[in-house]
This record gives sequence, structure tokens and C-alpha cells, in this order.
Amino acid sequence: MVFEVFVDENEILIGVITCLIEIFNSFPHRSAVFVCRWSGSVVMKKGYYVVFFLLIWSKGFSQNSSQPETNLAGVFQGKTLFIQNPFDRVERTFCIQDVFINEERVDLNYKVSALKIDFDGLDLYTPVKIRLVHKDTLCSPTIINPEAILFHTIFRFSSVFLSDSALTWSTKGEVGKGEFEVERLQDGLWVDQEIQDAVGKYEEVEYQHFPNMEEGANRYRIRYNFPSGSRSKYLYSQEVSFDFYPEPVTYSPRSATTRLYLSRSTHYEIYDEARRLVHEGQGKEIDVTVLRRGKYVIYFNGKDPGTFLKE
Repeated sequence: MVFEVFVDENEILIGVITCLIEIFNSFPHRSAVFVCRWSGSVVMKKGYYVVFFLLIWSKGFSQNSSQPETNLAGVFQGKTLFIQNPFDRVERTFCIQDVFINEERVDLNYKVSALKIDFDGLDLYTPVKIRLVHKDTLCSPTIINPEAILFHTIFRFSSVFLSDSALTWSTKGEVGKGEFEVERLQDGLWVDQEIQDAVGKYEEVEYQHFPNMEEGANRYRIRYNFPSGSRSKYLYSQEVSFDFYPEPVTYSPRSATTRLYLSRSTHYEIYDEARRLVHEGQGKEIDVTVLRRGKYVIYFNGKDPGTFLKE
């Protein structure tokens, strides 16, 4: 992974400290060995543009077994990753037993001396965490072209969380005015739900989106568009899911003059006696002062109809 830091000419030390902080925050394995290499600087106006090349690498043991493993992380950029798979001539076996990308096992022919990782099914600029499970501690796979997943940025998603009522995420390393696109998986396609402007601060910033959850599985991700004046450079967050099976919405009073109160926030539609849609919205309270006197039918998320009287 690659981090870029823009610092004033008298603050090179801050850039170095920033790089070290990013190392330990981005891949906190106790057994990890990290390398942070400062490749040099280029004078730009009144400052230096410092580029840090970081390959996140760790060697340890699999969480689910005693087999050793190698871990690395980066961003898929449309390039194929090649891994050398050593062969034990005595035991007649290859080193790598399994490859996991974002904790999903990759279906490969493991009985070859070089593995080809194409990242099938992943969108461009999706973060990837790769686990290589070895047969023992004596063998060691070699990443032939690690630059395939190196990515130049100090920006990262610190956390992404989805509940039954909100999608929240936090970031670090924002520089300039980028934007976030909230995307939802619908019928196998990612569909935009909302666009939010980024705050543009390097310090950690939190954001929130209130999704219209559908019954069953709901899957979301966030796309960060860098402030380059175009949408050509971007980075995805991890995908988050939530299985939503809500209790039916209840409401009161059944005879209202000003407001209806719902048991939880939801999308609602109100129809008059002629079956015409007269009011809709999202929330936990409904202002019914805009309605004429009479009988109405209310739907919650397109189902669970109920009736009320506007006095």
C-alpha cells in the first residue's frame, strides 16, 4: 500500500510520524513485520511532496488452524497479481494450500509453481486483504509483482457499520473536497442511494446515511471520489450487510387532528378514500394538518396498511 503526505518544508518529521501511525492503524497484526520506505521528496511551491511506499506484510498462523500464513493488503486496480508457489521436491507438495481474498476462498489450481490472482468479481478500486495459507513454516511464498495492488493515498475508511436504521462510516486522511457515494446492491447491481460532500479534514471524520431497509438481506458500500476534479480516481469501502426483519409498524392515535406517532421510523404513504396518494415521507412522526377531514389509509414500506380518521 502507498501513502502520500503533503507537508511543509519544516515538517518532514511529521510526515514520517504520520506514516508510522498509518502502518499500525491499518493492519494491526501483532506478528506483522512492517516496512516504511521514504522514496524522496519533490519541491512543490512552499512544501515537499513526500511519497511513502508501504507493503503491508505479516507472517503468523491461521486463526482457524495451526497452519502458518502470509497476509498482505492493498487495492485492486485492474492488474493481475502473481505469486510464486514453492515446490517441496522431497514431499512432492506445493507450499500454498489456500488463498483467501477478503475472507473468501479463491478457487485455484494450487498444484502449480505460480498462482495467478485475477480478482474476478471485484470492482475496480476495491480494497483487498489477501491471506496465503502455507503447508508449514519451512516454505515461504513470494509476491512477484506487489506493485499490482499498491495504491497512492493517505485516505482510508476507519470503520463502516450498518444497523437496522443507519449506515455510519468514519474516515482519516481527507485532503480537499471529495465526495462520498452510498451504494446499495440491488438485483446484482450497485445502485447510488445518496451523495454526500466530504468534510476535507485529515483528522477522523464521521458520516451517516439513513437507508430505506428492505425486508431480508441489505448490502451497502461507500465510494469515495478523490477531489481531483473528476471521478476517475476513487476508492471503495468494505461491503457491509444487515438482515432486516422488522416488527410491523404501529401508530396512534386512530383519530388525529395534528400528528400521527409511529412505533419506529419508516417510509409511509397516505391515500384518501378515492385511493389517491395525498401524502408520503420518512420518519417517526407524521404531520396530518395538511390533510382534509375524512378517512385515510396508510401504508408502511408499501405494506401493513392501516386506517385513521383526520378530524
